[in-house]
Amino acid sequence: MTLAQSKETAGVPAGVPAGAVAIEGHTWRWVDKAGKAWLFRSTPFGVMRSEEPKQETAKRPAGVPVEAMPVSEGVWRWIDGQQKVWLFQETPAGLMKSEEPKGAAAQLGPTGQKVGDARPDATLELITAKEVGDSIQFSRPGPFGKYSWVKKKTQLDRDETIVWDRTRAKSPAAKKD
Repeated sequence: MTLAQSKETAGVPAGVPAGAVAIEGHTWRWVDKAGKAWLFRSTPFGVMRSEEPKQETAKRPAGVPVEAMPVSEGVWRWIDGQQKVWLFQETPAGLMKSEEPKGAAAQLGPTGQKVGDARPDATLELITAKEVGDSIQFSRPGPFGKYSWVKKKTQLDRDETIVWDRTRAKSPAAKKD
C-alpha cells in the first residue's frame, strides 16, 4: 500500500469530511451543520475546499404566474383553470403570452410549420424552370430582384424536381405525347 492509498478511505481522500457525497470524478459535496454546502475537489496538490456556488433561479418577469414551470431560458409553461396550456416567452419587446398548439408542439417552428417540412407549395409556384441542354435553369422573385440558378437534371433536389415536373406537364410538347 502506498502513502497516497493510506490517506484515502474507500476512495475519499484525507481532508474530505465523512458523509460527503461524490458528485463527479474527483469532486465531493458536503453540507455542514449550518446548512452551508461545500465542494471538495481532489487536485494534484491536495484537497481544495470551496463554497458551493448558489444556483441562480431564472428571474420570473411580472405577468408570469407563480405556478408556471420553466421550459427553457426565458420560456414558461402554465395550465390555467380551464386546462388551457399557455406559454409565456420573454422577447425584446416584452412578455408574450400564447396558447400552446395542440399535438406535436415541440416539432413546430416559429412560423407554425413543422420543422423539416418542405416549403409550402405556394412558394414552389413562384419558381419557374427552363431547360438548357442537359441542365435546367430555375428562377424565382426575390426581395432584391430575380434570383436564378442552374442545376444538372441528375442533381435536382426535391423542390426542384417538383417544379421541373410541373413545368414539363404544362409545356405543349408534353401534351402532344
